[in-house]
Amino acid sequence: MPTPQPSTTQSVSAPNPAETITELVAGADAILFGTVESVDPAVTDADGADFPAQTAVVRVSDSLKGDAAATITVTKPAGTAYYLTEQTEFFYDARHEGIFVLTGAGDEGYELLGYLGVHDDWGDWQKFERVLAGLPEAAPAATAEELAAWTDQADIVVFASARGDEDDIVLHTSRADYAASATLSPIEVLKGEMPEPLDVVQGPQPDVVGGTWAFPVTDKGQTGVFFIDLSSGTPTVINTVNPTSISTNRVPLG
Repeated sequence: MPTPQPSTTQSVSAPNPAETITELVAGADAILFGTVESVDPAVTDADGADFPAQTAVVRVSDSLKGDAAATITVTKPAGTAYYLTEQTEFFYDARHEGIFVLTGAGDEGYELLGYLGVHDDWGDWQKFERVLAGLPEAAPAATAEELAAWTDQADIVVFASARGDEDDIVLHTSRADYAASATLSPIEVLKGEMPEPLDVVQGPQPDVVGGTWAFPVTDKGQTGVFFIDLSSGTPTVINTVNPTSISTNRVPLG
């Protein structure tokens, strides 16, 4: 598996699907969350075979590794099969906001590291957090013991569609917002009773490094298995593992 290099040392090639977050973290001088304020030039054909050199001004809002000024310059050379970003924050699909993996610093600015300009998916954010904490990239699946404990504690276990509350957003990405509370619409009730949609809140999962999850704020929603405790008076989802990764046939009923 190749070690990622700064963009200026890469030849023209397709994005490398084998490149891991673990490799990127090891090779990066800085890993920053930010927003592209301007880019020159903008990409006019995102399906092109190769892309021109680009220079972007990025407003930094958080640092996962290394220190950086509030505003930095990020460069990408010509002749690559990937682009830094298409346009700016005014274009939804431009990958304008997210995690930037960089080498260099100081007056010379930064260069991209790896084969992707902006990591704008929350799944990548979680992987970066886990690797930086010395953990494996992927969050572990729920164990049989955890599933048994959640099933025993929960008043309701349901396979449902979750739609996050747009007034309770805890994380914003360019692809979706995520909320700490949601409305669950039941598809299959596995334990207890839930004849109608139910408003719920997150339980302890935000305290799990790199294993956090929240409810996506989308019209379509997201399905999964939710273990709900009613004892506090506020229906609370208690599973620390993402509901989307739990299959109904693993829930130990009976």
